[in-house]
Amino acid sequence: MRFDPFGDFDRLTRQLWDTPRTTTYMPVDAYRRDGKFYLHVDLPGIDPDSIDLTVEKNSLTITAERRWEREEDEQLILNERPVGTFTRQFFLGEGLDTDEIEAGYDHGVLTVVVPIHESAKARKIEVGSSSKALTG
Repeated sequence: MRFDPFGDFDRLTRQLWDTPRTTTYMPVDAYRRDGKFYLHVDLPGIDPDSIDLTVEKNSLTITAERRWEREEDEQLILNERPVGTFTRQFFLGEGLDTDEIEAGYDHGVLTVVVPIHESAKARKIEVGSSSKALTG
């Protein structure tokens, strides 16, 4: 192991700003494709049974928990992986179908798929010629 003269200072600073050792940070990628809205949430080391998705009106809340129970005879050398409860909230637009949300967890990534209502999808509107001009 290399000597890091600032390692102890960094750990102390992190502990002061992140007390208790929980975090709300969940890296997310979000995009829209084929009439659906996708969220990919990084949750490595999370037990899938601890993941909870809740929808209330237009708000999606994701909660997950990572635990690590240390043995009494273990000597802690380094402790950088956050443990505890992770929470992230997303505000969903009016055009999303929150009744049809699907979710799956694979290789440490939670994927949430929210369909877009048909009425909210983009559609083409035909413009009539001058002979079909609208009259007011």
